[in-house]
Amino acid sequence: MQEAHYDALVIGAGLGGLLSAAQLLQRGKRVALLERLDHCGGRFSAKTFKGVQVSTGAVHMVPFGSSGVLAHTLRRLQIPHRLLDADVFGSFHVHGRQVRARGLLGVYRFLGPRQFFWFLRLGYLMFFRPLPASESALPFSAWLTRHIKVERNRELVAFFERIARFALSLELAQVSTAEVIATTKNMFRYGAPGIVEGGCGALAAELERRLRERGATVLLSHEVQQILHADGRVTGVRARDKASGDELLLYAPLVVSDIGPRATTALIENRQVRQAELLKQQQQAAQSTASAAEQDQAYREAVGLKVHVLSDVSLIPHRGIMYCLDTQRIAGIVQPTNCDPRLAPPGKHLLITHQVLQSENIEEEKALAIADLRHLFGETFERHCRILTMSVYRGEWPVNRLAQGRDLSPVTPLQGLFLVGDAVKPSGYLMVEGVAQSVNYVLDLLDAIERGEAAGPLGSPHLPATTAADGERQHWPGWLPFGRGRERARSGHVVRPPSRLNALRWLWTAPGNARKQVRRPLYP
Repeated sequence: MQEAHYDALVIGAGLGGLLSAAQLLQRGKRVALLERLDHCGGRFSAKTFKGVQVSTGAVHMVPFGSSGVLAHTLRRLQIPHRLLDADVFGSFHVHGRQVRARGLLGVYRFLGPRQFFWFLRLGYLMFFRPLPASESALPFSAWLTRHIKVERNRELVAFFERIARFALSLELAQVSTAEVIATTKNMFRYGAPGIVEGGCGALAAELERRLRERGATVLLSHEVQQILHADGRVTGVRARDKASGDELLLYAPLVVSDIGPRATTALIENRQVRQAELLKQQQQAAQSTASAAEQDQAYREAVGLKVHVLSDVSLIPHRGIMYCLDTQRIAGIVQPTNCDPRLAPPGKHLLITHQVLQSENIEEEKALAIADLRHLFGETFERHCRILTMSVYRGEWPVNRLAQGRDLSPVTPLQGLFLVGDAVKPSGYLMVEGVAQSVNYVLDLLDAIERGEAAGPLGSPHLPATTAADGERQHWPGWLPFGRGRERARSGHVVRPPSRLNALRWLWTAPGNARKQVRRPLYP
């Protein structure tokens, strides 16, 4: 059995694992990155299929574009990249036609005067009035019902509903009002979404190349069998080379896991989570007579279905998202070839749809997606389009391993073992922006421990002592093991939102900030 020693080990080469390894290398650590698949990127990668860059999860889009957390992190790491920001707030397919809105005020064109008034009213309540404590934890659907007559404002409700389904893969009843407001505020402050030049696969490949160039050990097709620990501290991992069957023992005092809390917990207990077994368990749980309270406390992920469509003609005339307000399932569609035509063969256009899974009948969900495409594009779809792939994201390969706002702490019960990724997203940060920010939080935590600003051994930090009202010293826990604590240590890596004044630009246009990018293209 082979043995090796490192300063840090990273489990999983998804975007969170790649960024973690790159950041640790930049700090002078000897790093090994282990990935059970034969490629890096996880759900932020792509495979070439019939000349098309078919994404493995993401839609080649970064939520906050060239001004967001991921872009900021890539610049700090000097990773070549280019994000092409949206040129509109979005378009909206409603009443059988597509309405383009360059800025927020453009929604008047399909809402009309009465619903636009309530749109402005809701905007005031969300962004200018402090959110009452009694409304913070309310499902956003209940909050809407409290402030508008939903039956008389169907297009307005559909506006919020489709954005939540596309951006969060959740229904409005599944996300809190506080989380919706925090996420929307961040979007307005950072800027418009952007498409990655070359697609997300090209960026993942560039990160992998840079890791190898800087001396990291990248072990693809290596499955971690167990997280080793002793006396409450992580000591390394036991892994298996899937090609040869050989086992390895890799030792390190620091382990970062990008495979989610469920799979990480299983490895601590010397077992593994398998997709087929997990789906079976989830189906049994759904059919059980568990109470509503028990179901609410269950491990809830965000699930969805994505369709890749290749078209002979352009169907979306902008670089943003088309939200579908009059469909049965599809929430939104992007046409990333508007930004980078090389994502599809010459003269062709790539469209990617996304929808929330609303039942366990996957074939029915796919059929409804096809029916929506026919409804949206009519005869054009039949004559000029063909479906390339239809992919379902659930179980151990979901859209997000935990639903937005239900994320856990990055700290685990083992000292020296930390989580990054889409189950530990900070409040207000979605998708890959949340993944990048989760890595930044872990780095700030490590810095706080090294500076002595966080008490206790590595893995069980506490924030600096504060003075209570009675003059006594009081210690507040910073991160609770696998809990939902929100307090954070002083930041050095965490990206702070830009000025609130940026939000004003959204009234007329979708603001990006492409001039801050590392401009060397990812491929010629």
